Amino acid sequence: MKILNEFFAVTLTSVYKAVIYGENVVPYLLKISARRESKMLVGAKIDNGTMISVGCYLVLFIPEGSGGANTSYEREIGKVNTRYWGGGTSSIVALFLDEMAAVACDKAGNLVPCDPRWKDQTIAVLRAVGENHPYCSISGSPGLILMPKEAWAQS
Repeated sequence: MKILNEFFAVTLTSVYKAVIYGENVVPYLLKISARRESKMLVGAKIDNGTMISVGCYLVLFIPEGSGGANTSYEREIGKVNTRYWGGGTSSIVALFLDEMAAVACDKAGNLVPCDPRWKDQTIAVLRAVGENHPYCSISGSPGLILMPKEAWAQS
């Protein structure tokens, strides 16, 4: 099975390219456009983590325990101490496999978190990431979940 290398995320403020298997096998988020002013400029990278959590936000994090022999490896960001969380995005509107579709979504009006207009595209990305991607995890934690697993998981 092919590992997903990148996808695009439209947030309430910006569009990001999520490179989840890129340079030196280190994931990062690249801000490719902004709808309004932000502290983070277009072209800036968020790269302070070794995994990307996909939930109601994209968040870089270090899986707790990944550095020590006496601790377990935790891929679910909701179970990882927040000191291991890196930078992240604002609320996710939709996820896309195609940059042009993400840009078109970003230009639409009345965007809302987990916008139902792009549900199918978001589900396609979640399925492409899957449950065992080595550098990306889909959050199922209360308060962090983008979409219930039942909505995207294939039986």
